[in-house]
Amino acid sequence: MKDDPDIRPLAARDLREAAALHLRAFPDSALTALGPESVRRYYEWQLTGPHETTALGVWHDGALAGFCFGGHFRGAMSGFLRRNRLHLAVRVATHPWLLANPLFRERLTSGLRILRRFARPPAPPAANPQPKPRRFGILSIAVDPRLHGLGLGKRLMQEAEACARRQAFPEMQLTVHPDNAQAIRFYEGLGWQKHPAGAAWTGEMRKSL
Repeated sequence: MKDDPDIRPLAARDLREAAALHLRAFPDSALTALGPESVRRYYEWQLTGPHETTALGVWHDGALAGFCFGGHFRGAMSGFLRRNRLHLAVRVATHPWLLANPLFRERLTSGLRILRRFARPPAPPAANPQPKPRRFGILSIAVDPRLHGLGLGKRLMQEAEACARRQAFPEMQLTVHPDNAQAIRFYEGLGWQKHPAGAAWTGEMRKSL
């Protein structure tokens, strides 16, 4: 008899399994192109960096079937790039065919811009800085493609929302590709709304708590 799926926090020991799941769920992503060790390092940074991270996994029949990384992140991408710049440089140098992938080139260019920005001296603080809104961001959510249709993604999102409420976040935020109609319908079914609404929408969605 199959076990019912259960949700619990992800630990460092789960990250190799999470990386393998990421590769199955996002086969065409730039991060996937870098290979499983790079993916593991990416999620390790989200788990151990200076963030307020809620990392959840859902298990089905004893195996990791999905995960969600949410919370308040400080340098989710920039910190990963800086901490792993040597590993990533070696990876690209030893796999030059990655540069033939337009999506990878775009992400590489974006990453180099981020690193250059952080290499500059910090700008002086504004005289009257406006406090940034405190939002619980969904950085990544993935479900094993072989297990779609079991409601695992919905359960992960519901548990992430419950965690955000317990931590007194007033709002949640995520970004989805504007052409991903299936994902957009999924989030809208859970009460998320496009922000800002209208023809100029670029993929940001929010949910008030």
